[in-house]
Parts: sequence; C-alpha cells; structure tokens
Amino acid sequence: MTGTYLEVGSRSHADVVTCSDIDMMSPSSDGRFLHKDGTPYE
Repeated sequence: MTGTYLEVGSRSHADVVTCSDIDMMSPSSDGRFLHKDGTPYE
C-alpha cells in the first residue's frame, strides 16, 4: 500500500501551522508546538 503526502506553505518565518482537528499550532519562526491559545505544551 502507498500513500501521498502534500504539504503546502511558503516556508516564510511568518507562517503558522495549525491543525484543524486538534488543539495544536506551530509558528514556523521557531518550530515550537503550542495550544491554539498560544500556551506551550508541558
């Protein structure tokens, strides 16, 4: 079985990755994983 993965973005430091189905985001500027309200995961 094979799969295809498509990632869309500009690699700009201003980009923010968000996950629509879970409470997670990651600013491209530093690569941290945060809750959508900006608090870090412990």
